[in-house]
Amino acid sequence: MKRNYDEPMFVDVVSCKNECSDEQIESEIKEICFTQPFAVLATQGEGQPYTSLISFAASDDLKHLVFSTPTQTRKFNQLKNNRQVSILIDNRSLQPESINLIRGITITGRAKPLENREEVEPWSKVLLDKHSYLDRFVKASSSSLILVQAVRYFYVRRFQEVYQWIPTDHS
Repeated sequence: MKRNYDEPMFVDVVSCKNECSDEQIESEIKEICFTQPFAVLATQGEGQPYTSLISFAASDDLKHLVFSTPTQTRKFNQLKNNRQVSILIDNRSLQPESINLIRGITITGRAKPLENREEVEPWSKVLLDKHSYLDRFVKASSSSLILVQAVRYFYVRRFQEVYQWIPTDHS
């Protein structure tokens, strides 16, 4: 099988005509977000990037992602000091035979620890609906629920096609 990795291609969904549509890209992004249990969170502090593996859940409209973390961690302290985050989600574990079959998403956004009960309860439910085994962890007094407002999605498929997708109000 011949593999060609030489010519990356950036395709902005807005300018996409026949080969893709905003709805198709959104659907493919949803499939990955809703089926993959883990992501890599990138934060920044003290002039250095820092990455952490997280269990996450996404809202139906993809405007938000939620995860929980202990409050006594570097990740939590960095989030309090710098709300800008990046999250990587991919399906590489399902596609070991070819890099061309791997699909990945980088989400950029702003994170905030949730503090009031009116926010914590519904977002805890979203996270626990996907990860019920985290019940004690999420509800622990030493943990905090973090809500990420997604600003932009960069979706990569076929190793070289990069699509930009921005969640919008579909109402």
